[in-house]
Amino acid sequence: MAIKSIRKNLETLREIYSNNLTVGLIAEELSACSPQDDALTIKFQMEKLDFDYYGVAIDGKIIGYIIQSELDEGLISKYMHTFQMEDLVSESTSLLELLLILRERHPVFILESNRINKLITVADLQKQPIRMLVFGLISILEMNLVQLIMDYYPNKQWKERLSANRINEAMNLFHVRKEKNAGLGLIDCLQLSDKGMIVQKTPDLLGKLELHSRREAKQFFNRIEELRNNTAHSQEYVYNDFNDFLDIITRIERVLSLI
Repeated sequence: MAIKSIRKNLETLREIYSNNLTVGLIAEELSACSPQDDALTIKFQMEKLDFDYYGVAIDGKIIGYIIQSELDEGLISKYMHTFQMEDLVSESTSLLELLLILRERHPVFILESNRINKLITVADLQKQPIRMLVFGLISILEMNLVQLIMDYYPNKQWKERLSANRINEAMNLFHVRKEKNAGLGLIDCLQLSDKGMIVQKTPDLLGKLELHSRREAKQFFNRIEELRNNTAHSQEYVYNDFNDFLDIITRIERVLSLI
């Protein structure tokens, strides 16, 4: 397959993950109460349900929201926040866009036509669609790295950048896959860390990917491996620190735009 065609296919795959996984996949229904309800009664209900936010509705239409930690004596109307434009996102907003939005504010509420019935908090980012997004982006990055390395080392000189042990590991996997008629090359049998090592030892590739040192490149690939391992195991959190998580996702997107 021609290089240009491969690049186009990879870009199409990236767009599928970037644009087609939308906020509706992780949004939660927004429970609601009346402005005339007793605030302490609603606070007790929210604590029981472990809800931090409730909608406030009049005639079945949610017009604002309350925060559990703010509730005290009095009516709900006393504690109601009205929706601002920056609180709202369209139901067609991609999960990738959502991550950037949540860096600035949360929760966000989902605008469907002219109604608000759902919300997303940072806690929702541990859900399976986020794992799909992250795993997909990392896989696309790996595929792009393979093509980048092959372009730079057309005659497999990349093998000179790896230890004999790492080459042997790849060769063993290659032979196993070959016996199963898997149409993969030797480079496809490398681990992500191997591809990272090739980048680390190739100054031109470091420059192309805007990785300013071997140390920075090593940290970048280590963080990606950790993130991928977390997303592959459902019992693990996708991330422990949201800002760190967002930083690495943003960096992956940046690197993909440079390849």
